[in-house]
Amino acid sequence: MKQIDSQNLFEEYWEQYHFDQFFGFDIRPYTSLLAFDPEDVILQEGTKSNHLYFLLNGRAKVFITHKNGTVTLVNFLEAPCFIGEMEMVNDQSACHGVTALRACLCFSIDLSCKAQLLQDTVFLQNLCKFLSRKTLSDVQNYSRNQAYPLKTKLASFILLTANNGLYRERHTETAAYLGVTYRHLLYVLAEFVKDGILEKTPHGYRIVQEEELKQIADGDI
Repeated sequence: MKQIDSQNLFEEYWEQYHFDQFFGFDIRPYTSLLAFDPEDVILQEGTKSNHLYFLLNGRAKVFITHKNGTVTLVNFLEAPCFIGEMEMVNDQSACHGVTALRACLCFSIDLSCKAQLLQDTVFLQNLCKFLSRKTLSDVQNYSRNQAYPLKTKLASFILLTANNGLYRERHTETAAYLGVTYRHLLYVLAEFVKDGILEKTPHGYRIVQEEELKQIADGDI
């Protein structure tokens, strides 16, 4: 993670998202621009964050680590969205961890203004809108996982999580997220390799035929 000091870039994103309109007071003095590389931690699981984030571009994954060490993928976050809003509202440590899947750019709000945020009706109304859209997206993803075969779900998952054309998520976590057995997952991955859609490499699976993978994800094949 690193802070971006470019005022021009800051202003560009500020204007693009009309960020001041999300708040009923001047949030600019509390806001900075941060960049996260893939696999950088945005929210540390089990710790309290002093910042509220707004994802401007990129993609992140939400996960939880169980007492036995098993990691479960919970959800994926795509711009634009807030990160850490529930922890801020509930005044609690992050029960879920959040890491960058791809390079991410975020506005970071110093929560020294937390009392003002929680009394700001403009911010709270906008936050409710974001939360409702996030809930609707979660319901749609769940319904999709129930309605489509693994081939379709996996193609969509690979496109979602791949970084620079390389898919490298852990099989155990993927299988649990998609609600299938480890063996079934490996079987479909092997089919994709056999069909020339993916290529297995020492670093993961390289996407060879992206358009065909998109067609599978859309249910057209």
